[in-house]
Amino acid sequence: MITVAEMTEQRFAEVIAANGGRAYRVGGCVRDALMGVTPKDIDFCVVGMVKKNFKVLFPEVEEVGKTFPVFRLLIDGKKCEVAFARTERKSGSGYKGFKISSNPKVTIEDDLFRRDTTVNSIAIDCLTGELIDPFHGCRDIQAGILRATSEHFADDPLRALRLAGHSARLAFAVEENTLALAREAGRELAEEPPERLLAEFRKVLTGAQYPAVFFQVLHRADLLAIAFPAVAALAGPVFAAAMEQLDRTAQATPDSKLRFAVLGFTMSKESLLDWNQRMTLPGDWLEAAITAGRMKELLLQPNPENLVTAINLLRRGSLKVSEFDILAKSASLKVPELDSLQAAILLPNNPVPKDLKGREISEWLRNRHIAAIRQVLNG
Repeated sequence: MITVAEMTEQRFAEVIAANGGRAYRVGGCVRDALMGVTPKDIDFCVVGMVKKNFKVLFPEVEEVGKTFPVFRLLIDGKKCEVAFARTERKSGSGYKGFKISSNPKVTIEDDLFRRDTTVNSIAIDCLTGELIDPFHGCRDIQAGILRATSEHFADDPLRALRLAGHSARLAFAVEENTLALAREAGRELAEEPPERLLAEFRKVLTGAQYPAVFFQVLHRADLLAIAFPAVAALAGPVFAAAMEQLDRTAQATPDSKLRFAVLGFTMSKESLLDWNQRMTLPGDWLEAAITAGRMKELLLQPNPENLVTAINLLRRGSLKVSEFDILAKSASLKVPELDSLQAAILLPNNPVPKDLKGREISEWLRNRHIAAIRQVLNG
């Protein structure tokens, strides 16, 4: 029995091997390492062993998941996921429609075959460092291509969304036959729980340098109207503008709220609310996008009166003045920088006259703000 404090990857692999099994690094962590990127998470696959023996060897392991258990174990001071090699066979519809088999006879090659794309179907032997690449994933990494590992790609409809997400995050092209397999997932994708679709979209907004690729790949696969009908409803030139603004915002900020909010420049409030009705969006995302759209309409005429109104509305909402400036610059809106104008309307040396009351005070302040901004604009 090994204590948590002693657990290194080398020691973990040695214990597994001493008890008849083999441990491998698998999936995204292998892909990232081969691309020269430090993996955020490390996933392991164990072959040649049953769960009962594994839990005896590592009694502190945490077991999670119902459909197929995954074990969490502290290795090299980091919580890692350990799964047992398995095969999958389509037996129903949706992500739950699989017959899963796991036993000591399942090989690492069998486990890699069930995975989505070749770049994710690579393993590294934890003891020897040997690269296991039966589906030429290394070649596809070098070429920057996402290719289905097998024709079973379409069995899980969510793989189509992950394909689009990986294309956006890795900046890899999607191979045409794989795009056709993704297209086959349309019927079942329509039946997926909305929260699963949102989870994939959230990963893209958080981690992709060019998140528009996510929507563009889905559009090419005829899946955009199924997964994100509110975005698919944008007319051709408007869709193109929305995607350009989304990518430019992503270059300016990693903030997922702002990346979503820029869509408010091209989508109506009604469309955003309909999206939220179908797929409950984070509240700050939705409010920020609606606010962005409202500000754009208000500032079609960026006169001092409208600028004061915009600044005051932004100071009270989920979208800050400085955040709106990021969106406006990314979308090339022809409006002055509001953050600098906000500084100009602060009136520390101009106390409110004592004889004013109620709405008179608000009107006095508004007029002073308008005058201050007019002075700035006139130079």
